[in-house]
Amino acid sequence: MELDLQGKRVLVTGGSRGIGKAIVAGFLDEGARVATCGRGAESLLAMVGELAARGEIHDRVCDMADPDAVEALVAWAAETLGGLDIVVSNVSAMNARDFQVGYEVDIRGMHTLIEASTPHFAHHAGCNVIAIGSRAGSAGTVLPAYSAYKAATASYMKSLGIRHAKRGIRFNCVSPGDILFDGGTWADARDNRPEFYNAVLAQNPTGRMGTPEEIANVVVFLASERASFVTGANLLVDGAATDGIQL
Repeated sequence: MELDLQGKRVLVTGGSRGIGKAIVAGFLDEGARVATCGRGAESLLAMVGELAARGEIHDRVCDMADPDAVEALVAWAAETLGGLDIVVSNVSAMNARDFQVGYEVDIRGMHTLIEASTPHFAHHAGCNVIAIGSRAGSAGTVLPAYSAYKAATASYMKSLGIRHAKRGIRFNCVSPGDILFDGGTWADARDNRPEFYNAVLAQNPTGRMGTPEEIANVVVFLASERASFVTGANLLVDGAATDGIQL
């Protein structure tokens, strides 16, 4: 299936590793032009070195908890790419138990990113924003702050999807389940807390954890015009690990 993303101008936050890196790679493989950011210059340099051969990629250090830095990131990306068509909000405070930390990164950072980006959507048709949530937003966990702000992420995107539908701008949330990659939370659990890791693994009906590429495939498809009637959605990509039905 052709996704017709050739030349699209894409901004992906948190693109230096894991899910973000896979999303960057996915867009590059479709011929999109990508700007991305991360908190560490060294990890960004390594990522760009690995992916540069796939297409046009630009990188910048940015702390998503700093609103001024986020606005500067968007201005830089829009100038570098000549505008924006697609924005992926991927940065998260991850397993922070502190509600304030989660708010600064996941909620205020995401909001600032979106508010700064949408004025650069010169041609509304086909422009869209995708936020990376988590299945934790649809289930109770031992990390109440993380679960709360991931639930808020899905709700926020639903509301924006309704508000901007007539303008032709789509807003969606992709909520991964447990994703395994080197340097990630679950790789650490596998190596250092095998009993916990195996217990979580046993709860997934597929008998395994997901890969960053499996999340990226969904994001890239959702960003394309092949998903043009999908807006305000929260797509769980978790191997059926979340109990119940979304209504």
